[in-house]
Amino acid sequence: MDDAPRLEASIEGMRDYYPAFSFSFLETAAGRLGVWTGRVQPIRTTDRLEDLLDDIHHERPYYILPGGEVLHHPLCSAVHEHHGWAEKLSNPHAVYELEVRYGGGKRHPKAYVRDPALPEEKRRHTFGDGSICPYAPWHQVWRWEEHTVVDYMAHALGWLIKWAVWDQVGVWIGPEVDHDPRFLLRSIGPNKPCWCGSNDKYKKCHRPSDDESARGRP
Repeated sequence: MDDAPRLEASIEGMRDYYPAFSFSFLETAAGRLGVWTGRVQPIRTTDRLEDLLDDIHHERPYYILPGGEVLHHPLCSAVHEHHGWAEKLSNPHAVYELEVRYGGGKRHPKAYVRDPALPEEKRRHTFGDGSICPYAPWHQVWRWEEHTVVDYMAHALGWLIKWAVWDQVGVWIGPEVDHDPRFLLRSIGPNKPCWCGSNDKYKKCHRPSDDESARGRP
């Protein structure tokens, strides 16, 4: 499989949409990865902020400007709810340094919050290596044949907003996917992409180990 065209598409897209991010290559045992590093500030205005948070809570679309500013979608016609937790945010304009890695193949990109470091006791919806888990990979919202790192960044920015609410208020907004192996076995079909982001079929990836773990639980 030639991963170069998909990686090049991501390089070009990130150069246009996130020009402040630096780029480099990283040689790993699994192959060469593209690495993007830069700072993002998902929320930069309080204008319709509560409506934006409500949309994220209900998994409605939001709008992203070049550079990573997330806004309430101008075409949104939803009737928005009031949430008490939205009033308790102490710093909605938080800035984060991200490191994003992608090799150009079917494996999903990975994003790491490098600054501020996520406290161990507050980590939520992250993988074992510390990378964030912005969506359930088996839902196939990111498809390697058509999407790039720019598309992945949209999900990462949404995750950062959810994490900011969690960090400051103690509420994780929006639906959550259980990471318990028994739930994963019930939820992911054997031929669906694995939860780990490899894009391999679940039955050929983590399903055997999840089944073993589930059997050992009370």
